[in-house]
Amino acid sequence: MTPSGLAEYGFLMLSLDSRAVPGMGKRALDSVYMKLGQTEVDDMAEGVKALAGRPYFDKARVGVFGTSYGGYVALMELLLHPDLFAAASAASPPTDWRNYDTIYTERYMWTPQGNAAGYAAGSAMTYVNAMKGRLLLYYGTADNNVHPSNALQLIQALERAGKSFDLQIGADRGHSAVNLERMVEFFVDNLVSRPASR
Repeated sequence: MTPSGLAEYGFLMLSLDSRAVPGMGKRALDSVYMKLGQTEVDDMAEGVKALAGRPYFDKARVGVFGTSYGGYVALMELLLHPDLFAAASAASPPTDWRNYDTIYTERYMWTPQGNAAGYAAGSAMTYVNAMKGRLLLYYGTADNNVHPSNALQLIQALERAGKSFDLQIGADRGHSAVNLERMVEFFVDNLVSRPASR
C-alpha cells in the first residue's frame, strides 16, 4: 500500500506547498528565515482551513503525517493547531533544532545564541501542554540523522504534561518511516472508528 492508498479507506488526501518549498524566491524565504516550524506550519494549516466549507470535508477528523522534516511539521501541526488537527503520525522528527546538525540548522536558523527566540518557538517541547489530539511517534534507535534524543526529549515532555500518545520504535533502524500499515491502523482507529475528542 502507498500513502495514496489511504483514499480506499475514505480519507481525502491533500498535498500542500508552503513558503518553505524551493523556488519561491527571496521574499518567501525571508518569511521562513530564523523561524523554522512557524511560517510553514501556519501555511499548511491555512490550506486545510480552506477546505472547511466543502461538503465532503469533515473538519473534526483531520490527520497529518510525515517523516523527518515532514514528521516535524506533522508534530508541530498537532501542537500549534490543536483545534484543527485530530491526529498526527510523526516519524523520525527533529523536535528541537538545538539537537540537529548545525550545517543544516544554522543555514536557516542562525545560531542558538543569536536566535534564542526562534529556537524556542521552533521546539516541539514548548507546546506539549496544548496537545489535544492523538499522536503516533516513531523513531529508529540507530538514527544518525535525527538522533533518538529528539524523540526521547519529546517523550519526557509529553509524560510530564500528562499526555497520552502512541510510540513505535524501529529497533536498530536508522532514519526511517513508521510502517505504513501501522500508520493506517493508527488513523483508522483514531479518525474513523473512534474519532479523537478535542
